[in-house]
Amino acid sequence: MMATRLLLFLCLTGHVFAKEPPDVDCLVLHLKYIHCSWNKNRTPEVNYTFNSWFHNKPPRECPSYLSENSINTGCKQPYLQNEDRFNNFYTKLVHGNDSYEKKHALKERVKFNPPYNVTVRYGLDSNLWLNWTQISHCVESQVRYRINSKAWMTYPVRAGIQNYCINLPSSALYELQVQSKLDNYCGGSQNSFWSDWSEPVFWGSKNSSTDTPHMNSSMSVWTPVMYGLGAFILILLVMMLLHHERIRIILIPVVPKPSLPPNVEDWFQFPKGLKESFKDNERPCPVREYCHVPESDSESSDCSTCSGTTDQTDCSVSIPVNESDLPTSCSSSTSTVSPEEEKQDSV
Repeated sequence: MMATRLLLFLCLTGHVFAKEPPDVDCLVLHLKYIHCSWNKNRTPEVNYTFNSWFHNKPPRECPSYLSENSINTGCKQPYLQNEDRFNNFYTKLVHGNDSYEKKHALKERVKFNPPYNVTVRYGLDSNLWLNWTQISHCVESQVRYRINSKAWMTYPVRAGIQNYCINLPSSALYELQVQSKLDNYCGGSQNSFWSDWSEPVFWGSKNSSTDTPHMNSSMSVWTPVMYGLGAFILILLVMMLLHHERIRIILIPVVPKPSLPPNVEDWFQFPKGLKESFKDNERPCPVREYCHVPESDSESSDCSTCSGTTDQTDCSVSIPVNESDLPTSCSSSTSTVSPEEEKQDSV
């Protein structure tokens, strides 16, 4: 008796489950396909026929079913109606006399594939640049990265931008990923689906004994070596130029204040020998001219010979005087004759 009641209960329960309408869930994948499934709660017991259409368009049966254990569980169809992209979308499941219809707002049900061509490089500006590609520029993205396998840090990226910059990265290991979704201004919403995270890319190396070099890690190793080599070459060139006296260091003296009279000798640093040559160490020598008059018997009004000598008491240089430079007239000299000499002359 109890077994009969239990069997009856199971049959009634199974019948109720079979009559429960399946929940159809649709998602626009990468703006290329519409993926609808009706196995969210459980796998259906019967194969349903799936029909779908946009607003004011005729219904179409699913061109490609997705199945599980020979039971239809979903449908994948092309998403080609760009003009109807954000119109209401209708689905209908039919099995015998049973049919279940549902309306969907696809603009909130868009999910992109993960970004591709994800690369990371160390730029000439000493920054780390992450670049990627997405099917449309009408997407917003977010980047996450972690250093040495620590906690993830996530940063948003505006719509239309497909790169991200990390300023002045350290030499640690960077792991980076990116995901994207339809931008709100292009028909998306806050409930739009984020894509899956892209495959991670790496830059740098871990600071441990088990380090494994990753992408562009050689750049961080050779950078200090190149800097050191450049500094050595620069120092060598400067030493060679100084050796050949091509470069001289000139110190410009400080200009004295205008309010004080400058001491020219102190301002200009004359060499010691040149400075001593400006000093006058010689004593002045007096110079005078005189005319030598020889004694004669008669008065002489003209001087036949006049000579000028330099009377230098303490000087060793004599200055000759030309006769033409002497005055033409000289002071006359008279010789005195005694009476006895006159007598002798008269005899």
